Amino acid sequence: MRLTPDYVSKAPSHLNPLKERELELRGLQIPVIENLASHQGSYDTLNLTDNSITVLGNIPNSPRLTAIHAAQNQISSISPSLPPNIPNLVTLVLTDNAISSLASLLPLESLTSLRHLVLKGNPVTQQEHYKEFVVWKVAKGNLHVLDYERIKDSLREKSRKLLIDPLTELPNSLAHQLSIPTTSSVSSSAFSANANKASAIKGGKGRLMTPDEKRRLVEALTNAKTSEQVRKIERMLADGVIPEGGVEEAVNGAVTEKETAETETETEGKIEEINGS
Repeated sequence: MRLTPDYVSKAPSHLNPLKERELELRGLQIPVIENLASHQGSYDTLNLTDNSITVLGNIPNSPRLTAIHAAQNQISSISPSLPPNIPNLVTLVLTDNAISSLASLLPLESLTSLRHLVLKGNPVTQQEHYKEFVVWKVAKGNLHVLDYERIKDSLREKSRKLLIDPLTELPNSLAHQLSIPTTSSVSSSAFSANANKASAIKGGKGRLMTPDEKRRLVEALTNAKTSEQVRKIERMLADGVIPEGGVEEAVNGAVTEKETAETETETEGKIEEINGS
């Protein structure tokens, strides 16, 4: 279906578990993003999951927007004109799309507020130097979490050594080579295997959690000690992913007593919501 101005103006929005206003446009088989200005930018999160979008772009000026969830589409490119319109974007989830080259990610360099990026299930993740290029290039090197894994200082240093000339402090020949648009060298069989693996742990549209999944999720939230850990679990859920590695994977990281106190209320509210589902 098309996003007409009338439909967008009447599209449902709600407060998500992070207390953010979310515009819900998932599961509509939308081929093109359009007419979002009809909603007057009154949302913090844009949910475009499970559609047929091929280009991430055409989003009007939205300084309030901090998160875009566009998993399970057919996105193969990102419009260069997109970043100026979403200057405060923090989270971008593009799981299970068709991005195949590292050069396709170049527009994300200008999203300097971006901290969380998910590209699992895209052919580009099979490219050589994928992590190093993304850590170095996206958000001008300010990305914190890639594919639900916190970026370590050791990876940042490895990226610099790989892509920066030590004498000039400028991008080296490899960096320029990786930035050139090319046809993906990733085989279709590798992409299919990656997609099948993702679908094995991902909930389908409208699927209720099994008792075991609900138990694991409640346990993970109970053991979350900081707001950042709760948000990490929330981002995974928004993408239809149940923490695969158990509690440790879902809420790993150092914790302070102050952070623990700050997150108690948020965690309790989320657990009540899950138990009521």
